[in-house]
Amino acid sequence: MATPRESWLNNTEASSDALDALLLAIPALPGNYIDLLARGNGGEVELAISPYNFCLDSAEAALDYWASGTYTMKNVFVFGGNGSGSLLAFDMRAPEPWPVISFDPIDPEGSIENIATDFSSFLSLVTLGNTA
Repeated sequence: MATPRESWLNNTEASSDALDALLLAIPALPGNYIDLLARGNGGEVELAISPYNFCLDSAEAALDYWASGTYTMKNVFVFGGNGSGSLLAFDMRAPEPWPVISFDPIDPEGSIENIATDFSSFLSLVTLGNTA
């Protein structure tokens, strides 16, 4: 039985081709991240802590970030942002499961904030009562 789609996710699911491309590029991406994209290819919701907003990038946009290296640090995988300049990413410099960090692309190293120990913990910060 498929997991129901969260109300804050886009109505369109990521294509299997897009998800396969992500997993080909970064095989160790968390399964619950891939599952989230399979339910809604992007979305926006409030978070209980800073950066207080989560804009989930589509699978295609996340893969484009990864392939281009634009606005990223080495060994981080950007999967979204806060809509105001901060990016959200898996910190692949740490052992798996990768922690979720946020950073400002203008000063990446000087602005890193640890958000959650892993993606499941990050998703627990979603404020369901106040969807965008």
